[in-house]
Amino acid sequence: MRTNKINPKFNSFNQALSQYQQEIDDELDRFFNQKIRENSLFFKQAVGTIKILKEINLGGGKRLRPILVNLGYSLAGGKNKKAILEASLAVELIHNYFLIHDDIIDEDELRRGRPSLHAFYRKKFNDLHSGISLAMVAGDISCALGYQALSNSPFPDREKIKAIDILNKMIIKTCHGEMLELILKEEKVKLTEKDILNVSKHKTAYYTFADPLKIGAALAGQRERFLAKLEKFALPLGIAFQIQDDILGLFGSEKEFGKPIGSDIEENQPNLLIFKTLTLIDPKNRQKIKSYLGRKKPTQKDIRRVREIVKESGSLDYCQEKAQNLVNKAKSIIKQMRMPLKEKKFLLKLADYIIERNY
Repeated sequence: MRTNKINPKFNSFNQALSQYQQEIDDELDRFFNQKIRENSLFFKQAVGTIKILKEINLGGGKRLRPILVNLGYSLAGGKNKKAILEASLAVELIHNYFLIHDDIIDEDELRRGRPSLHAFYRKKFNDLHSGISLAMVAGDISCALGYQALSNSPFPDREKIKAIDILNKMIIKTCHGEMLELILKEEKVKLTEKDILNVSKHKTAYYTFADPLKIGAALAGQRERFLAKLEKFALPLGIAFQIQDDILGLFGSEKEFGKPIGSDIEENQPNLLIFKTLTLIDPKNRQKIKSYLGRKKPTQKDIRRVREIVKESGSLDYCQEKAQNLVNKAKSIIKQMRMPLKEKKFLLKLADYIIERNY
């Protein structure tokens, strides 16, 4: 069973989280073994692709999204735990579809401490275009498998149609968030904090928190009023999650984080941590920071210097406070909602975990 490197005060939460993760891993293993058997009717390369996707999906990850599908279902009064476990795989499969494509967009070489899929294929066939092409198509297969997991789950058609509609809108919002991030990076316009938070909301908050909860609740038969309540507390959590991700992307450990530290600097990603640093520092240090943005393969010395400037500017404190305020807002809403005590306690612990995690 998994263990999470987090503050000991989260021990009971960690146990619940690990149990959820193990159940989802077991279900993913069963799902992919079935898909390997089905795809063996095609040709050996098809089986090879499914095996690679199995390895990617079982190769790590927090499983937050499928956990939240299960949680949303329980909050809405759902009782068929086996059925919702099967359906919850949809968001994990689509999450990995996003990651495969995101690594191509960001030219990231690592994912969860291993070569990203396009880097794996590039090395295997010694060709950049082949690496990108094969990874894109494999990502598309992961997306289709996600829809299959949801559409084949044993729920009434009415509930599945509602859940698929939420899933469709989730993918569209996430893609819009990704495009907004790319456009903001390319356009020579003055960014605002609102722009940055808009990216976090649409690229991360909906698909990581709000929509998985809503998919679970929809499969339990709940309608719009209940779904809106879930979204109200989930969006602040999702934005806080992204702010913490940005902090870990500069101040975390590569071994625990699973991606190169400083990759946002290298990619010149418009995140809140760097944005606030640029607005708070003096012109000399502002020019210094700008000289690092977009620099290919920054050295450890470069990263240490950027960390120093970020800390000295007050940006790190600002972002940590911002994330904490968002979590406090979400917790306040959760405390006021009528829901089963067990699920309420888990959500409150999850809210704290979001900004105290180190991976």
